[in-house]
Amino acid sequence: MFDQLAVFTPQGQVLYQYNCLGKKFSEIQINSFISQLITSPVTRKESVANANTDGFDFNLLTINSEHKNSPSFNALFYLNKQPELYFVVTFAEQTLELNQETQQTLALVLKLWNSLHLSESILKNRQGQNEKNKHNYVDILQGIEDDLKKFEQYFRIKYEESIKQDHINPDNFTKNGSVPQSHNKNTKKKLRDTKGKKQSTGNVGSGRKWGRDGGMLDEMNHEDAAKLDFSSSNSHNSSQVALDSTINKDSFGDRTEGGDFLIKEIDDLLSSHKDEITSGNEAKNSGYVSTAFGFLQKHVLGNKTINESDLKSVLEKLTQQLITKNVAPEAADYLTQQVSHDLVGSKTANWTSVENTARESLTKALTQILTPGVSVDLLREIQSKRSKKDEEGKCDPYVFSIVGVNGVGKSTNLSKLAFWLLQNNFKVLIVACDTFRSGAVEQLRVHVENLAQLMDDSHVRGSKNKRGKTGNDYVELFEAGYGGSDLVTKIAKQAIKYSRDQNFDIVLMDTAGRRHNDPTLMSPLKSFADQAKPDKIIMVGEALVGTDSVQQAKNFNDAFGKGRNLDFFIISKCDTVGEMLGTMVNMVYATGIPILFVGVGQTYTDLRTLSVKWAVNTLMS
Repeated sequence: MFDQLAVFTPQGQVLYQYNCLGKKFSEIQINSFISQLITSPVTRKESVANANTDGFDFNLLTINSEHKNSPSFNALFYLNKQPELYFVVTFAEQTLELNQETQQTLALVLKLWNSLHLSESILKNRQGQNEKNKHNYVDILQGIEDDLKKFEQYFRIKYEESIKQDHINPDNFTKNGSVPQSHNKNTKKKLRDTKGKKQSTGNVGSGRKWGRDGGMLDEMNHEDAAKLDFSSSNSHNSSQVALDSTINKDSFGDRTEGGDFLIKEIDDLLSSHKDEITSGNEAKNSGYVSTAFGFLQKHVLGNKTINESDLKSVLEKLTQQLITKNVAPEAADYLTQQVSHDLVGSKTANWTSVENTARESLTKALTQILTPGVSVDLLREIQSKRSKKDEEGKCDPYVFSIVGVNGVGKSTNLSKLAFWLLQNNFKVLIVACDTFRSGAVEQLRVHVENLAQLMDDSHVRGSKNKRGKTGNDYVELFEAGYGGSDLVTKIAKQAIKYSRDQNFDIVLMDTAGRRHNDPTLMSPLKSFADQAKPDKIIMVGEALVGTDSVQQAKNFNDAFGKGRNLDFFIISKCDTVGEMLGTMVNMVYATGIPILFVGVGQTYTDLRTLSVKWAVNTLMS
């Protein structure tokens, strides 16, 4: 592993520091690096650029330290010019593996730093664009403390899960013969498995080998018997394979310092920034530069007062683009009207065409419509409600109700939401309120068995917990069979009372799918909401549905009466539509209800909080 990572200014202000071994940060190392850099400037021969550097040009220095407590070391670094910042990774010696690790680490640091736009924020502070304090001084870190914390958190997660794991060989032992600490757990498991196999083999008695004529050839030894022993290991492995298929380990998140489970967004952040750079480069190279007079035309079009006739053809083109991305015509018209109101009478920037100005305005309009108007912090809301106890010392559970049309993935996304809540150490009760669809209860039972086994390896599928229900101490299924709409309300009220008595934190109610244009099916939703009084009503919408999503969202939002609305959307199957994300715009446009999560796969970890920037960039590409 490398030794240390530091990000600092030429004036010596350290913006971020990290010691890979968890020890106290060694300032002597960085001071030695600065001293070496001043006395021996870097030459082109010492630059490093290969596949591991991800397009960045790094420099390498070997520092022979004069301090007794600091032995010689190497430093791989990158100099950012605007603003001037040093990104330095130090390591003990130049080996193939260490060189590769430090290059990948420094590339990761720079990609995360750039994706959070930290350099731009520091540059604005340096240029005095932010408020000054009482001493007429601007701190370069003013207003970016949260982004720096996010950078630290994302870097640690990404480094630990990818780069660090890739460069640890589980077959390597330390000099004293012990197993490296990071692999103790896995190694112990392997030893247990091996031990189990030996015991199983030992239990097989000496058998006999028989010839084709029925005569005995010889006695069968333990080695031969072991080859025919499939009793323990295979049954365990087959069930484990079935369970592993329900989760995607590469999509796991991590916990914050407060213990909250972080849905993995780091890769989305990095890919979003990469797409942003690509689209920016394409925009610069597009337009009029392909013609002989493109350069002059581009300059002439700058600083122009925009009128409606200038925008007409441009807005028609943008409207068609939105419609091809599954945005409903009425939503597309609304967005282009916003662009028209924003631009008519204004002037284009220097060297900017009307079309590029309109695209920027549409990007702003899309961002505005998809950004939630109020803060949605589910974990804080849940913790706040669970902290209030009555005279008996009991707490009310936080109740979710999941609604939507048939086949959009309500039960699957309910289970994904349950998995996320379980990772945040909440005790979850899943309630089967879909009493109409054949197999609905059985489907939830399978999900609960999977979740119970993921939370506790010792859970036996098909077994009942101490309360006689499907599940274990972490997650449980509340079911009462099939029946009419009256049974649904009855089950909901009983489940809430049961969860309160058994001290469950969360109640997740699965409801029957229903056609949004059938009043007979939609009318029971109001009485259900009035009786169950859920804290949050979530509608699962399907990314595939297209323009009909406007009417779906309106009808479901209106079904609960004047005093109750939907709280937020989960948009499922986003991994199946490519760039056609118009359903998101349609549903928010129709109701004003925010999107909190998007489903991007079939495993329990394939749930993401909505990245507005990613959605807008995809729609505008």
